[in-house]
Amino acid sequence: MDNKIKQRVVLFLNLLMMVTAQGFTEINVSCVYNSICILSCSFRYEADVLHWDYITWTGHVNVHSYYENKDQFEDQDPRFNGRTSLVEDQVTGRKTSLMLKNVKVQDEGKYKCFADSEKHGYKTSTVVLQVDAPVQRVDMVRAGNSATCSSEGVYPKPELTWSSSPQSSSTVQQTEEKLYNISSSLKLSDMDGDLLLSCTVSTRLNKWTTTTTWRNPIVTTTSRAQISCSHTITSFMDFNLLWRFNHTHVIMRWNRIDGQHVSAQWKKHVEAEKVSDVLHLQDLSSDQEGTYSCELSRAEETTATHTLLRVDIMDTLKYRNTGAWFLVGVMVVSVIVMIMVLVYHWKHSKSDQSFFHWLCPMRGQPLERGRVQNNEHEMEMMMMEMKNNSIKINKYPETMKDAV
Repeated sequence: MDNKIKQRVVLFLNLLMMVTAQGFTEINVSCVYNSICILSCSFRYEADVLHWDYITWTGHVNVHSYYENKDQFEDQDPRFNGRTSLVEDQVTGRKTSLMLKNVKVQDEGKYKCFADSEKHGYKTSTVVLQVDAPVQRVDMVRAGNSATCSSEGVYPKPELTWSSSPQSSSTVQQTEEKLYNISSSLKLSDMDGDLLLSCTVSTRLNKWTTTTTWRNPIVTTTSRAQISCSHTITSFMDFNLLWRFNHTHVIMRWNRIDGQHVSAQWKKHVEAEKVSDVLHLQDLSSDQEGTYSCELSRAEETTATHTLLRVDIMDTLKYRNTGAWFLVGVMVVSVIVMIMVLVYHWKHSKSDQSFFHWLCPMRGQPLERGRVQNNEHEMEMMMMEMKNNSIKINKYPETMKDAV
């Protein structure tokens, strides 16, 4: 081995020993998207000069610098402007840790801490930052014979699974912020009764499961109704409760900290009582006909129930009105028949005293001419009175309608 090769080997070994002696370490840190993250150096002393750099494929980018007893921002990369500061390390109490605000996906990667002091010399340490945007909600909607499960704003790339088989393929899209949106649609078979589906979206940090029940429609013929969740909850201490109308309008919400709150426009329709998994409705009309959704949620779990309520109060009134009109019709027909019978007898028996015998209580006795004329006059008066009654009866339906 010639001298040049020996010199190179010795130089390499010396460099390796220097890196080892300087305490070269790599620390893994996981931080939540859009939160505050603390990156700590591995050494336990306060440096006269401190630099935090972000390592890229092409070199180093300055994140934060401190020297001459103050922070220096002249060389700071623009994407870190206003988001960095030095804080005391929780272990050493030295002001060497980097605080990074509003963490982004683009902040993920390696950071290197360079420290120099007259007493301890030059040291470095490396921190690997891993950014996570956890699954915070999984939504499930139904349209016709298909159901769609989705979640938004997740990082890294998530996975979606259905409780039923076979699994359906997922669609994943990445936003400008490098977050992922995922969705999957499942075809439904024709079936009667309630439909229950469960969907889970998971990442390396967490997972969230949503279980949804679509109930058969219920019909109320009164101004009151009761709608319940599909799962009975014995204790609400771990859950948040939310009732919605037509998926968008909030009816009532409840949580352990704030208690129960009913929206102003629904106060007249919701019976005030202690929180339960049953919604008691009152003063209903066709305006309150629609889908009522109960949503029970806690950490990494949501249980939803959708119930279609049909309000048929008007149909009941129509049925009652129909019965009243039928009664009026029978009465009118009866009066008309009586008039026709009387007119028939009057026309065919005008010259026959038997007709007047039929009208006269003293049947079989001859009638005087004056009495016959009086009877004819009384007959005409009776017919006029019956016609007047018929007119009044024809006006009766309006009165019945108002009464009903």
